[in-house]
Amino acid sequence: MEKKLYRSRKNRMLFGVCGGLAEYFNVDPTLVRILFIILLIGSVGTAVLLYLLLAVVMPEEPKTGGEEIGKEIKEE
Repeated sequence: MEKKLYRSRKNRMLFGVCGGLAEYFNVDPTLVRILFIILLIGSVGTAVLLYLLLAVVMPEEPKTGGEEIGKEIKEE
């Protein structure tokens, strides 16, 4: 089974980018957030642009884990 990068629905603070990266790399989301804050301080704001770019580019995690990717979810 292929592993895909998604914005997290479970581990989200703003857009779920750090949570999605943590799930993809199988690490604690808090660690990814701390690394992102360190990057933010060191990059003088470039990390904010990176985060916003990832929030736009990364697809959101499907609503149910068992469904196939690419099929639409119909809510009634």
